[in-house]
Amino acid sequence: MKKKLVIISIVSALLIICVTAWHLWFSATKVAFINYQAITLSRIAKANNNPFIKIKNVDLENLEELRKYDAVCMVSMGLKLTLDQRELLEKVQKKGVPFVCTMITNPENDFTSMDSLSTVKLKSYIDNGGQENYRSMLNYIRKYIDKKIISAPEPHEVIEQIYGLIYHPAGNEDDDLQFNSIAEYHRFLKKLGLWKENAPGILITGTMGEPSELISSLEKTGNIVYPINSIRSFIESGHSDSVNVSALINMAHGRLGDNIVEFLKSKNIPLFAPLNVNRPVESWEKDKMGMSGGFLSQSVVTPEIDGALRSYVLFGHYKGNDGLQYVAAIPERLENFVATINNYIKLKSKPNKDKKVAIYYYKGPGQNAMTAGGME
Repeated sequence: MKKKLVIISIVSALLIICVTAWHLWFSATKVAFINYQAITLSRIAKANNNPFIKIKNVDLENLEELRKYDAVCMVSMGLKLTLDQRELLEKVQKKGVPFVCTMITNPENDFTSMDSLSTVKLKSYIDNGGQENYRSMLNYIRKYIDKKIISAPEPHEVIEQIYGLIYHPAGNEDDDLQFNSIAEYHRFLKKLGLWKENAPGILITGTMGEPSELISSLEKTGNIVYPINSIRSFIESGHSDSVNVSALINMAHGRLGDNIVEFLKSKNIPLFAPLNVNRPVESWEKDKMGMSGGFLSQSVVTPEIDGALRSYVLFGHYKGNDGLQYVAAIPERLENFVATINNYIKLKSKPNKDKKVAIYYYKGPGQNAMTAGGME
């Protein structure tokens, strides 16, 4: 009996040692992300090729979950924390969960608790972006923050992200291809069979949407698409003079600026401002209001000051197999939006005698007269 007890004690001790060792050195590294844009977090998720690293978006209503994570990455800009939420974050820190905060506009929202070396390294990976940097950032957390020894490859050095004049989606989860001149970009289009002589040129700029499907659809319908990293630099440096610009699509949910507007007016170029509802498509479709408050004015009213046409929802969030939200064009709306742009471009070359104009009148309640938005 005594011998059995000894054996059971030894086996139990070994099990405890194995479980502890597994937890300390081998188990999955869980990384929580707070206040990250869905576009950015989806790119981080796509870069993750390590099955031992699990990432999750944690919203402010579920901060108590953070105790289960091995590291927390937080975007501090725009955070509006209640006193209870601040106390929760401080409690999680005291439990030993390491934090790294970026885009800190308010010192009170800086909960960084990692050592200075790790903080600088992780911020450099995040700030530079790109698949390799995001992958290295996650591997760094597993190897040096969570201190795991299995499936913990040495992270690469930070790759400085250099953006070209124009980019083009590469596909296959790779970073966008960058081009430093219009001539270089045109050679690329010809090599891929995307070049069309005398085709309308459509500029795309802004970061609120995921434009790969939009670019592809515009190309398939006979246009040459120029995805621009900095529309201001593109126009002010005179690069637009080498392009047959027929339309500009701004995905930024804001103003472009007076100088850009003057350029569009001088060239008679229509401006379109597609919207990202910034939440799950299913949720938005069920909401009878759709948009409200500051988000409505920022996304619709502000671009219209620049003369933007067709304030039209094009992008929304879809849930991926990993539980994260991904930004994508809403299929039926993508087809509609592209057709609208092509129709506006065709309208510019259509003889006036063939154009038909409809004026929409509406009447308010009571004794209000019929109006037409100032045209009456």
